[in-house]
Amino acid sequence: MSKQLSAWAIEAKKHLLKYRPKMASRLQQAGKLDDWAQKAADRAVEESVRSTSEGGMDPWEAQSEAKKNHLFLPAEEDMPELGADPNALPDPASLITVPGVIRRKKSTNSKRIH
Repeated sequence: MSKQLSAWAIEAKKHLLKYRPKMASRLQQAGKLDDWAQKAADRAVEESVRSTSEGGMDPWEAQSEAKKNHLFLPAEEDMPELGADPNALPDPASLITVPGVIRRKKSTNSKRIH
């Protein structure tokens, strides 16, 4: 017997099926799609309540922001991997490639002696 989803969970599930079909399919195959949607809705409700009670935000604005943050994930075409921001990739020169060796970037503010 499955638990009935809240209105926000239904919104989250519909959005996921439409805009993140690969992710939705994986969750559905694992039997976790409804659970994911309800947890996302619960987080959104908590954020919305917190934003209005502690932050003094307008209730409609708080709901909109919370839904955007938790229910309406970016489309797979826009962000194939959640959390992977192509603009936030580290500078390759700053990566440690040899065990035990710590590379530090040279300060650009240091004075040069000619």
